[in-house]
Amino acid sequence: MRLLCAAVVAAVGLGWGTPRAAAQTGLQPVPRNAQTALVRSYLRAMQNAHYAQAYLLLNVAERAYYRDAINFGSVYVADAYRITAFALVGARGDEKSGRVFFARETARFRDHAHDVELTVTATVPVGVVPERGGWRIKDPGHPWRAFATRASANANGVQVTVKKMSFFARRIEAVVTFVNAGSSFVTVLAYGKSILHDAAGQPYRIIETRDWSLTDKTLFEGLRLAPNAQYTGMLAFTCEPLDNTVRTFSLTVAPLLLDGADAPFAISVDAIAAADDVAPASK
Repeated sequence: MRLLCAAVVAAVGLGWGTPRAAAQTGLQPVPRNAQTALVRSYLRAMQNAHYAQAYLLLNVAERAYYRDAINFGSVYVADAYRITAFALVGARGDEKSGRVFFARETARFRDHAHDVELTVTATVPVGVVPERGGWRIKDPGHPWRAFATRASANANGVQVTVKKMSFFARRIEAVVTFVNAGSSFVTVLAYGKSILHDAAGQPYRIIETRDWSLTDKTLFEGLRLAPNAQYTGMLAFTCEPLDNTVRTFSLTVAPLLLDGADAPFAISVDAIAAADDVAPASK
C-alpha cells in the first residue's frame, strides 16, 4: 500500500510547509512551477479516485508497468485506500533532472488483519521526471495489479483466509490470516511446503529469504498459534512476468502441526479471486 510503504522512508513532522522548516530538514521549499502543478494534479486525482486521470500523468515506463488504468486503480481499491487531505511540505532536486516532492497525506484504508477501516497520516515521496519536453509522475514501488478477496478454508479448527493478492514484476504476494478456533495450540510452518497455483495448474514457489520485506519473519520462524488467537501475515511467491490475463488461484499452506496430533496436515484455499462487492478500479 502506497502510504504505509513510503511512511517508513519519509516520515516527517507537520512543520515542513515553511522555508525555514524545509531548510532545517535538508529539503527545499516547494517551488511554484509546472512540476508542482503536476504533483498537485496527480494527488487531487488520487484523492477523488479518478485513477484513469492519475494514470495518464505517469511516465511511459510506469504506464507500461501497470498496462492500463484499471490495473493502476486496483492497487488502491484493494486496500480501500483513499486520500482525504494532502499538503506538499518540501522537495529535493531541480528543474533539469527532476524533483522528489514530499506530500503529507491523510488517508483512509482497510486494515486487512482486523477487517476495519483506519485513518493514518504520513509523508510520502512523489517523483517528477522529464519526459518528451515536459514532466511526468514517477511513483514506483507498488504492485501492478491487486485485488481484495475473502477466499478461505479450514481444517482441524484452523481457518486460513486470503485477504489480498498483489502482483509485482516477478513475485505474487498474498495477505493471509490464520485463525485457531480449536482448543489446542497449532504450529504453522508455512515455509515448509506451501505453494500457490493458478487455475491452469501453474505452480508458484514460495520466496524464502532472510529479507524480511519479502519473507514474513514470524511465519518463517514458525507461528505457534494459541486457541482463539489469530495472525495475519504475507506470503510471497516467485513468478515470471505475467500477462494481463485475469487469474484465479489456490493456496496450499503446509505443514500445520496440532498439539497432540499424530501427523501434520495442510489447508488448501481454492477459488482465490476478487471479492464480488469490491468497487471498480476507476471512475
